[in-house]
Amino acid sequence: MKKILIVLAILLFPVLAFAAGPYLVASPLSGYTVPTGDTLTYNVTGLPSSISATNIPADSTGTYAFALSLSGIASGSYTVTAQTCLNDATWGQECSAQSSPFSFVVPSTPAPPSSVSISTKQ
Repeated sequence: MKKILIVLAILLFPVLAFAAGPYLVASPLSGYTVPTGDTLTYNVTGLPSSISATNIPADSTGTYAFALSLSGIASGSYTVTAQTCLNDATWGQECSAQSSPFSFVVPSTPAPPSSVSISTKQ
C-alpha cells in the first residue's frame, strides 16, 4: 500500500506543479455562440511583454474564457484590460471594446534576515 501511495505521489507531482498559479482568468461569454468555422481569442493589455497576452485561445474546458499564467511575473502594480476578438474566416478579426480595468499587486520578496545568532534571552 505504501508503494502505491509513493507511485501516486510521483505521478501527481508534475500535474500539481503544472497547475500552480496564479492565473489571470475571465468568465466565459454567456449567450454567445461562435459561428461555425470561426474562433475566439482574447487580448490583454497592461502586462509585461514577457507574458504572451495577445491572441490567447479560449479555454478548452469552458471553465474560463481564458486562463493566462502569471507565474514568474515581476513584483509591482498592474492594471489590465481585456477584449474579445472574433476571428472570422471571411471578414478577418473583429474585436470588442476594452473591458473595465482590473488592478492587482504582486508583492515583492521579503529581504532575508539581517543577522541570525544564538542568545540566552528571547
